[in-house]
Amino acid sequence: GVSRPLLLRFPIIALVALAALMGLWGATQRIGWGLPNLNANLVGAHGPLMIGGVLGTVISLERAVALSALANAKRHWSYLVPALSGIGGLLLVLSGASIPAKALLMFGSAGLLVIVFVMLRRQFALYTVVMTLGALFLVIGNVIWLSGQPIYQSVHWWIGFLVLTIISERLELSRITRLSQRSQQLFLLVTGVLIAGVVLTLFDLNAGVRLAGAGNLALAGWLLRYDLARRTVRQKGLTRFIAVCLLIGYVWLGVGGLMGIAFGAVYAGLQYDALLHSILIGFVVSMIFGHAPIIFPALSGREIRYASFFYVYLALLHFSLVLRLAGDLGGWLSGRMWGGLFNVAAVLLFMITTAYSFISSPRKT
Repeated sequence: GVSRPLLLRFPIIALVALAALMGLWGATQRIGWGLPNLNANLVGAHGPLMIGGVLGTVISLERAVALSALANAKRHWSYLVPALSGIGGLLLVLSGASIPAKALLMFGSAGLLVIVFVMLRRQFALYTVVMTLGALFLVIGNVIWLSGQPIYQSVHWWIGFLVLTIISERLELSRITRLSQRSQQLFLLVTGVLIAGVVLTLFDLNAGVRLAGAGNLALAGWLLRYDLARRTVRQKGLTRFIAVCLLIGYVWLGVGGLMGIAFGAVYAGLQYDALLHSILIGFVVSMIFGHAPIIFPALSGREIRYASFFYVYLALLHFSLVLRLAGDLGGWLSGRMWGGLFNVAAVLLFMITTAYSFISSPRKT
């Protein structure tokens, strides 16, 4: 039979999959494709659904699994946190950006902050500090959104949450490589610029976005220089695939940083689309593709078997993003539409491949 911890996780994973599919449907409509209107809320809720309902829930589940393992408890309070986010995502699909949906995602993010704070107290290290700051950014972004501010005011906090969370995971792994004093000081400096930029968006959106852009650009340079992926890309199989995902992702983080510096405050339209998706697709989704073979087995109890086919959805993701950005920046709307459609196709291909690998692989003992 299925063990009790896995029984707790599967309903949450199912909510994530549903939120992701609905978010992708909304994304396809949002970029101009005339898909049937499943639900009037999907187009407007696309961003919060993908960030809070999908990524926020997955990250909370990952942290809950880690914390319950540390506590050696099969039933643990921390599983309530991804459940809150997952139900918040479902409510977002059903009722749009209603107060209850926003509140559930807000409580879910507050719960994530509690989880990572517990981890910070257990192990005070650079990566746990960065992880905690990331969770705090998600809470602040959700508070701004809950207070009725437009999404363009929250989105930089949400992106900050994802960037800081991903970097904290990379820092945790880089403990193996033992960063030098100088590289750590450099890391603190560039991360400080990013954090200062995001905080500044509260008072001056234009200056804040430019400063956060400079932080993202500098951070991308730091990651390309010091991340373990520079070495592991020379290896074979899954190890190389993960490194390729990471290195391409860091380049996109730099591209997003450059756009932040160039555009400053953007509220909607083509530049807004290019700035957000260079980071959210180019960096974040690439990281998901790379980290899924490590994280998913820990969540599901099953291995993901590596196949060279993984490169197909990775290549499709980045090719389609180039096409989309060419459309955004050149005012070429059909390029933008096709790019967006192939972005969705790449994510769907990843989800199908992962699901197939999950079903066909034996359970870990």
